[in-house]
Amino acid sequence: MHNTQDKILLLGGSYAQIPAIKAANDRGLYTILCDYLPDNPGQKFAAEYINASTTDKKRILEIARERRVDYVWAYASDPAAPTAAYVSEKLGLPGNSYESVITLSEKHLFRQLQKESGLNYPASLSFTKSEISEDRLEMNMEYPLIVKPVDSSGSKGVVLINNPSEFKKAANYASSFSRSDRIIVEEYVDAEGPQLHGDGFVVNGTLIFWYLGDHFYNDEVNPFVPYSTVWPSEKSETDLNRVYKVISHLIECSGFKNGSINIEVRFAKDDEIYIMEMGPRSGGNFVPKLLEYATGFDAIEAGLNIATGKQVLKPEIKKEFAAYYVIHSKHNGYLKNITISENLTAHIKEQHQYVNIGGEVHSFQGSNAAIGILLMTFPDKETMDDVMGKMDQYINIEVEQDAK
Repeated sequence: MHNTQDKILLLGGSYAQIPAIKAANDRGLYTILCDYLPDNPGQKFAAEYINASTTDKKRILEIARERRVDYVWAYASDPAAPTAAYVSEKLGLPGNSYESVITLSEKHLFRQLQKESGLNYPASLSFTKSEISEDRLEMNMEYPLIVKPVDSSGSKGVVLINNPSEFKKAANYASSFSRSDRIIVEEYVDAEGPQLHGDGFVVNGTLIFWYLGDHFYNDEVNPFVPYSTVWPSEKSETDLNRVYKVISHLIECSGFKNGSINIEVRFAKDDEIYIMEMGPRSGGNFVPKLLEYATGFDAIEAGLNIATGKQVLKPEIKKEFAAYYVIHSKHNGYLKNITISENLTAHIKEQHQYVNIGGEVHSFQGSNAAIGILLMTFPDKETMDDVMGKMDQYINIEVEQDAK
């Protein structure tokens, strides 16, 4: 039967990517899933599963040719976005140019784009693993510095250093998370207020949808891994309009034409705007589903339209109060129990649990250490602020040191 169906190659089958697989099935497409993890949960929902790394561009191109796919889609995946663009470009399928996607995906190329576009960017240098040496840090950069892989996601491998003696250890750690063995070192942008975070959607080079909230971090565990974003941001409409203009300019300069973007923005102490990242994909942590609850805009359906070459119209949107919360542990061990208060239950739209009772949990050093996620909506700001301020009281995570 599937020979008469259009085929879509989906890159990545994590929990957060299952809604995209289901949406493609609902659209009547024959779904082929590629993921390098043999136990990925998404394969249960795809018509066909192939064990292959979504970052292996040549292998994915081979698969796309062999299966004669009509579309390629990397939903909510930083590492797979360049692959989808590469394969689509090679086969003449709908998609963005490979150059635009790789420029937004790799941090050193993104900083170069910002420089060429006349926008603010932190002073930075990038190194391959073989170039890592302390003497290379004799440069006009002010400490503290951030050291991170250029092509990782979920805040993995990010380290802050305060002097040159810390560089080599941090660089080796960061490069261990880089597929290309390349890291970037950049000045730390000290933010005035929370970092802004959210998703946008681009059609024909125009930002037709966006909604930014405020990021929150657990300084006790890792100050660079967000455990929550709450919408809307507390920034004023005037400030948000300034951000909109900068993002729109960056989209134009990048050549990125269609699809989701994931945005992280800081206002520096001097009130200057710094775009920290503008990834060519939807946010993780089920952000597109949460923003659909908050705004009515269905980024998955819109992304599927783009992937299959169909039109996306500018939406009428509302902007309501919403937040995600990553269930996480401060300690390594084995999950004994999770208890969620009834005070929280009324606000939960979706709850996803990645680690089963008895499963191994890790200290929250990256998004890959999440135990689960809550998607929540609220009737007003006061309720949201009150609930989010009491999450430690409302969620109790019991972790044992030994497996039972």
